Amino acid sequence: MTALRAFALAAILSVGFSSSACAQQLGSYGNVWDIAEPDAIDAIKGHLSQMEKEGKLKKFWEDYRNRALNGIENPPPVEGITTATEAKTWIFDPSIVYNESVRDHLGNVLVPAGTRVNPLDYINLSKALIFIDARDQSQVEFAKKQVKARPRDKVILVGGSFLKLSREWKVPVYFDQQGALTKRFNIQRVPAIVSQKGKQLQIQEFAL
Repeated sequence: MTALRAFALAAILSVGFSSSACAQQLGSYGNVWDIAEPDAIDAIKGHLSQMEKEGKLKKFWEDYRNRALNGIENPPPVEGITTATEAKTWIFDPSIVYNESVRDHLGNVLVPAGTRVNPLDYINLSKALIFIDARDQSQVEFAKKQVKARPRDKVILVGGSFLKLSREWKVPVYFDQQGALTKRFNIQRVPAIVSQKGKQLQIQEFAL
C-alpha cells in the first residue's frame, strides 16, 4: 500500500484531531517550605468516610452512576441541526489538500505540501449514511424504512438515544459525537442521506 493510499484511507471520514501538551522543568526558586495542608487524597478519603458515617455515601454513588448512565443513554444533541422542511440535493467533494508536507520518522516526504487527495480514488463508500434526530418519530420511521430496503446502510443520530434504538432494532445505531460528521459534510438539516456518486458524495435532505 502506497503512502498516499494509506492517507486516503484515513481521510474519507477523518474528522478527529489529536493534541499533545508538554511541560518544561524550570526548577525551584527562593525558599521552599513543606506543604502544611493535608494531602488531597487523605482529605478526600476523610470526606468519603464522613459521608459513609452519615449514610450519604451510598446515595452519592447511586446518583453519580445514574448521571453517568443517563449521559451515555441520552447524549447531548448535536447543536445547530434542524429539521428539513424541503427536499434538497447537492454534491460534496471529499477531497482534502495537505497544506504541509507529511513526513515519516526519518524526515522523508510521504505526501508533499499542496497534494490534493480524493479518498474515493482509493476506496468506496459502500454504505449510505443516514442522519436523523431520533427524538422525531417520523425520522425514526423514515430511517427504519431505508434500512429495511438497504440493510448495509448505517444510521447516525444527531439527537436521541442510539442505545435505545439499537436495542429496538437489534442492529448497531451510531451517534455523531460532537457533530464531527455533520460538520465534515456540512449537514445542517435532517433527515439526510450521504451516498457515493462516482468520485463524489451525494447529500440529500428529505422533507417528511
